[in-house]
Amino acid sequence: MTKMKKVLNLLLGLYLILMGLGMILLPEQGVEVAMTLMSLILVVIGIRGLILYFTMAKHMVGGKSILYLNMVLLDFGLVSASMVSQSKIFILAYLIAAHAFTGVVGLLRANEERRYGVGSWKFKYVYAIFNLAIVLACLFFFKSVDTLVRVYGIGIILSGAGEILKIARKEEVVYVM
Repeated sequence: MTKMKKVLNLLLGLYLILMGLGMILLPEQGVEVAMTLMSLILVVIGIRGLILYFTMAKHMVGGKSILYLNMVLLDFGLVSASMVSQSKIFILAYLIAAHAFTGVVGLLRANEERRYGVGSWKFKYVYAIFNLAIVLACLFFFKSVDTLVRVYGIGIILSGAGEILKIARKEEVVYVM
């Protein structure tokens, strides 16, 4: 992991912790603020990736995948931005679905890394299981919106701590000759 990636993971972890605290302390405004920030971040990442594609990546191997990924991220960001004015329960359902998707993809990636013998698959596996546990806890408390917001806030705080812990993880460097 490069130094810049470590700094970005630290900032992401701190952002998630602050967002989770905001959701716990101010459940009324916390959901709207979280959704607004998430949509803004997705739109910025999508636009940045599209600029990368049109300036350089269209001539690279795998450039089309960069285009498609960033188009999807931009689309998710725009859909998220349009949902900010909706009811809190719809916003939370959308956030929970995003968490479930993250957990399932994390399980698939950890299983793939386990098959290839990569040493960091255990941390990714636990992190994915944790994301799915947050989803199950949110589904259990789905009847009370304020309790659901607080449970989701606790999950976001723990996800932020996981992002910060990723910095300390040892990774192997593979040299191709």
